[in-house]
Amino acid sequence: MQPEARQPPVLEQGEPPVRVIVVDDDRAVREVVAAALDADPRIDVIASAHDGHEAIVLVEELDPAVVVMDVHMPGVDGCDATESIVGSHPDVRVVALTGSVDPDTITRMILAGAVGYAVKGADPAQLADAVVDAAHRQYFVDPTAVDDLFESVVLLARQERRRREEAEHLARTVKQAYRETVTALVSALRWRDGETEAHGDRVSERVVAVCDKLGLSPVQRREAEYGAIFHDIGKIAVPDAILHNTDDLTEDEWRVIRQHTVIGEQIIKPVGFLENVANIVRHSHEHWDGSGYPDALEGEAIPIESRIVFACDAFDAMTSARSYQDAMTTERAIARMRELRGVHFDPQVTDALLEVIAEEQAAQVQADPQPSGAEVH
Repeated sequence: MQPEARQPPVLEQGEPPVRVIVVDDDRAVREVVAAALDADPRIDVIASAHDGHEAIVLVEELDPAVVVMDVHMPGVDGCDATESIVGSHPDVRVVALTGSVDPDTITRMILAGAVGYAVKGADPAQLADAVVDAAHRQYFVDPTAVDDLFESVVLLARQERRRREEAEHLARTVKQAYRETVTALVSALRWRDGETEAHGDRVSERVVAVCDKLGLSPVQRREAEYGAIFHDIGKIAVPDAILHNTDDLTEDEWRVIRQHTVIGEQIIKPVGFLENVANIVRHSHEHWDGSGYPDALEGEAIPIESRIVFACDAFDAMTSARSYQDAMTTERAIARMRELRGVHFDPQVTDALLEVIAEEQAAQVQADPQPSGAEVH
């Protein structure tokens, strides 16, 4: 049994002819196609264009229903022009005009937004039917080419997936390389500043623990941890004479010190995935009462991650021996944190940090209990 012959599309009674623009860089082809379409009473060819750029301009001016678009043209080609036209004028339909039934070319045009295609030199009636089909929101594809088109779509999808996987792998590699580079800078800074790796580890661990106490999201927790690792990286630009000065700093020297958070931000910010971390670093020495630096932010205007990093770093600095200070006892540092609660430190962050410290002390006692009668210092 033979399949029923496809009936040519017709216009409803009183429906105006389909307004069409023909686009081809070959003048002879433009004229032949335009004449063939204009001879059909269902179609009104209102203009022609010699390239994709001119087609885009004419669509803007004339608002056609259908654009018959050559694919291979110098300058703006058919795919780019189709994507631009369909993107800005979704009601305009594009029919690809090809030199042959090439599945790859046709597939690329359809992916760009074309609703079908016509072959140059084909039966004028078939070309006209493709245009009218397009105007009525129907896709016109030669049934004999469907299998080839499907294979082409599958191939393009595989190529796109491979390209995306390669791009993701490259992005991960770049992120890891930059993270390792910045971490190496941090290690160099710790050696130069007299800090130990244990100091950085303690601050990072406490930052994560405080984030958990306060119910921050996993993303915030991770960024706060990075902020703890990188918060003093800008000190790499501070001269040794200032960094290791055991005397009172002059106002000019303090001005240099206060710039280290801004420099740290500038070191980190160029990497997109660390942009929020850069902001945390910038504000990691702001005070709750607005007396900090570099922007004198106050209260909740300071990023919560910065408030956490500042409190955890300050506590560890108090209990660590430096060239310019002796280490406080844990009890004295806790008392000092309470004194500065609501002044330098966010009250909620302070309370959460002191809970973490208490848990650390309890765990230490449990792991290393003192002999009976021994005095605990």
